Amino acid sequence: MSRASGRARRVPTAFLFLLACGATLAQASVPYDIVYVRQPRFGDTTNTTWPEVFHPGRLDPGADLVLLHPDGSEELLVAGGDGGVTDPFVSFDGLWVYYSYFPDLRPQALNSQRENLPYAGADIYRIHVATRTVERLTFGEFTPNTGAGDFDETNPLDPGPQFDRLGYGILNIGPCPLPGGRIAFASNRNGLWPQKGFTAPTLQLFVMDEDGSNVTPIAPMTVSSSLHPTILADGRLLFSSHEDQGLRDRRLWGIWSIWPDGRHWAPVVSAFRDPQAFHFMTQLS
Repeated sequence: MSRASGRARRVPTAFLFLLACGATLAQASVPYDIVYVRQPRFGDTTNTTWPEVFHPGRLDPGADLVLLHPDGSEELLVAGGDGGVTDPFVSFDGLWVYYSYFPDLRPQALNSQRENLPYAGADIYRIHVATRTVERLTFGEFTPNTGAGDFDETNPLDPGPQFDRLGYGILNIGPCPLPGGRIAFASNRNGLWPQKGFTAPTLQLFVMDEDGSNVTPIAPMTVSSSLHPTILADGRLLFSSHEDQGLRDRRLWGIWSIWPDGRHWAPVVSAFRDPQAFHFMTQLS
């Protein structure tokens, strides 16, 4: 999986840890390319905003998608510009990188009355590493649940006074390639909002064909929020679930598994009772 092959891999957690500990390039060397997100840092006294469980639609402008080669050299794959890249995921054959792109994250492009969510939303793309061909897979589709309000499906931002409004764009994030050529992802296209807060908006799991067609919901029961579907070798999807039901703490996140067709929903790591947010996972974690 060399540079010439045009293939890439995501950064292993252990590799990041070695870099953070000041390991030499020789110690951390790997024989393949790595793809990662490079986000601006504003110094020791200025906060940097990254997506996390409570604010999955928040990040600073300028987050780039970067290809890192084994010799330490880098290539810019996608420039963040006024927006930003997040959630890169390499295809099984190493030829494509799937990612979510927020086109406008400037302060004036955020709705301060809606948890500073972006008006322009976010969509899923993929880039062919060798040719740099970029394909857009989602287009801000809004398919509101009719029990959540009376919405104008053509205008989630600023519809007429007779309609309810989201006031922010549709977020399509967390793409994950699946066996058979489909893609799992999280989206708020159904227009739901968490019942108790502590995250925004409600993101639910969907699958689509690799060209963005045939979008199908697979976890409609996740009415608070779910994030980052991750495929396992046995075919299951793991995902993080906001567990705020009943009288429990509103900050709890657990990890669940589900089949890509929506069957066999089961717990993996329970949220327990303390304010714990179990989030992010890999096959080897």
